[in-house]
Amino acid sequence: MLTIDIPACSDGELALAISLLTEERERRAREASAAEKAALARKFKRDTRCPHCGSPLDRDGSRPDKARMYLCPTCKIASSDSTGTSLSSSKLGVGKIRDIVTLVVMDCPDWVIAHIVGVNIKTAQYWADRCLDAAVAWSKESKLSKHFWFDEMRFAPTRASGLEGGVWTTYAGKIAKDAYMEVAFDRSGGFCHVFYEKLGTPSRDMILGAFEGRVEPGSKATHDGASSHNLMIKKLGLRDDWHKFVAGDEEYEDAMRLMSNCCSYIRHAFESHPGIKYGKLEAYANFFLYRWMHVRKHGLAATVDYLIGRIFGTPKSHLFDDYGRKNEIWSRK
Repeated sequence: MLTIDIPACSDGELALAISLLTEERERRAREASAAEKAALARKFKRDTRCPHCGSPLDRDGSRPDKARMYLCPTCKIASSDSTGTSLSSSKLGVGKIRDIVTLVVMDCPDWVIAHIVGVNIKTAQYWADRCLDAAVAWSKESKLSKHFWFDEMRFAPTRASGLEGGVWTTYAGKIAKDAYMEVAFDRSGGFCHVFYEKLGTPSRDMILGAFEGRVEPGSKATHDGASSHNLMIKKLGLRDDWHKFVAGDEEYEDAMRLMSNCCSYIRHAFESHPGIKYGKLEAYANFFLYRWMHVRKHGLAATVDYLIGRIFGTPKSHLFDDYGRKNEIWSRK
């Protein structure tokens, strides 16, 4: 056991001892953090194949930080538990990551997150984007079944930020009054699909395209009976549970209450984020839907836990980049 006669130490010797002890404590903390992140990446990784070519991996030992190493028999490239995940090359401890994700879920701006957690704004934005990626991945995996609700949501036509050139605009200054989004969910999952193809009410073919491959035949579809829904209901072989909108009608309100609540929540959430880029509308909508569904069913703490698990297991790439770039080009036309 190391013993130091502190009263006999000079100021210089005491400062050196403190420095050495601090360095050792930080080294051990880094080792423990690396081991914890390696274990979490392994636990939550959603695709265990080679991140480079998609082949099954062979175990090839372990690193000093206890991360397992793998060798691809096809492309011969080595990888570890965290390769290709959000934890790859991350220097933050799990505790700080959890704090950031919690604040993202609570709608805190990047600069507020950076101040509270003690990171720079780019780091806060990095993990906010990871939350969007995880929500987009969740929505892409969702396949509606049994009983689901759906409707088209118009982007804040009466709560826009101002009249500019005869057009109401909102969010990032883009035209929003005539932008529509499909919102659909069942008891376990759902998705939001922004109709970037054109402004105005989506056609029946656009609505069909949003649902193709995303709903089980024979499922019960509750909606407001819009004529543009008929093609989708028929083509996908769904049970039609439509309710015509009549102001004050109790039957309509009971049937569509959950849908109305969801759309109101998403609209309010968008109004809390006035700086969203037009190309990110769909990614944020899916994040808001993910949060709405999980907080209602499981509470805030469990929602953060589920989201962290998805973030740690989802590749660190902007899943919304492809349509984001495409539609930002479209919006400039």
